[in-house]
Amino acid sequence: MATEDARYRQTSQFQLWSFSPTQLSAMRENTNTAARTRIADRLASLPPTAASASAAAANPNSASTSNANTPDPEGGLGGNGNGNGRSSTPALPEFLTAPEEAQLVTFFTSELLRAGDHAEMSDEIKATAATFFRRFYVTNSVMTYPPQEMLIVALFFGCKAEGSFVSISEFVKTFGRDDPESVLAGEFLLCQGLRFAIDVKHPFRALRGALMELAALPDIDLTRLGAAESRARDILRFSPLITDAYFHYTPSQIMMAALSLADRGLAEQLITKTFHHVAPAPDSGADTPMAGTEHSNPPGAKASHAEDQAHIIGFQIRDKILGAVEACRDMLGRELPERREHWTNKAVIKAQITPLRKKLNKCRDPERWNLVELQRARREQATRKGASGLDSDDGGGGGDLEDDRTLEGDEAVFGEPLGAGTGGNNTNNNLHNNNNKRRKVLGGGGAGGGKGLDDPFGGSL
Repeated sequence: MATEDARYRQTSQFQLWSFSPTQLSAMRENTNTAARTRIADRLASLPPTAASASAAAANPNSASTSNANTPDPEGGLGGNGNGNGRSSTPALPEFLTAPEEAQLVTFFTSELLRAGDHAEMSDEIKATAATFFRRFYVTNSVMTYPPQEMLIVALFFGCKAEGSFVSISEFVKTFGRDDPESVLAGEFLLCQGLRFAIDVKHPFRALRGALMELAALPDIDLTRLGAAESRARDILRFSPLITDAYFHYTPSQIMMAALSLADRGLAEQLITKTFHHVAPAPDSGADTPMAGTEHSNPPGAKASHAEDQAHIIGFQIRDKILGAVEACRDMLGRELPERREHWTNKAVIKAQITPLRKKLNKCRDPERWNLVELQRARREQATRKGASGLDSDDGGGGGDLEDDRTLEGDEAVFGEPLGAGTGGNNTNNNLHNNNNKRRKVLGGGGAGGGKGLDDPFGGSL
């Protein structure tokens, strides 16, 4: 029978969405770089009138502070120095950096959780939606697709993924909206960004199992156990969802870290109970076969099984797991449930978030920010292709060839490979190999060994 570790390594959560901190940081940097380059090209290609309209839409209050009548040092009235007051190449805005994007994603994740609370959604739905949202913005930039819209899309799709089906009209009414088309327009886009990996493994069931194990121990204080359960569950509802824990650690490691934050003593008892192996005594009868089963197992099968058990639950693997749990504990400890108030504090929002949102409004993608218009453009492109009989390689016919190819790249059913550099914001060729979906682990490195690719899960158990 395969171990739990082996089964987890077969999941899409591990194969597609588990990274070391170095890998995740590099992916976000590459996504940011690709988005900046693409948006700069699009803004530069816009005619002056369209560029001005785009800037005005992003900054509705900018008219009162326009510098159109400000003399330019190079001559003329504000512009290209030719005295005509017009600039043939609009100045590019200041783009968000990768850390600034990550901060906005964290803020909007907290907003997503608040929206889920408002709609009285279950813990599993909110956790799945938050995971979808954060995964999407690993390979897509907040400058490309609007996070305030995608968080609602993630909540709607999270309901479906967790088997809670509600009509789109009723769903948007929950948030005081009447535009179901904006949610539907982003749904398939979200699926593409997730690589259609919609099965999310959460630590909630692991916590229930751990509490059952602890309750079976002799002389256990049930009052203490109940308090630890309440605190650990509160941590799991917030801390791993607003951090990168789901990218770096397994659900059981996240659960153990949350339990350790709630009650370190109980967590240590559970680890001691779980990771142990006592070899059978020579005269214990463990090697004596039952009647009629003398030939059912090959010679040495019992010895091999004992060795496997020692490897899986022995003290060596215990030390390795403890290292991962402690690292996860530190990560969760930076965003404890009490930090919910931090992300809703008006002073914090004014000082940290508002400047970033203003910056975002100036550097957003003019072609993809409106999800409804983007979907309409895709449909028109598909209609043109069907009417003209063109292949997907010829740009769809009509319109700007580069724009058609860009939309066409988005329509690949499974998106582009995570390492691709065109179409969406899916970049990072060096970190992903499309011909080998499972990450290579060199030398069994991991949290304990520090070898290979700095794989947080280490080599296979």
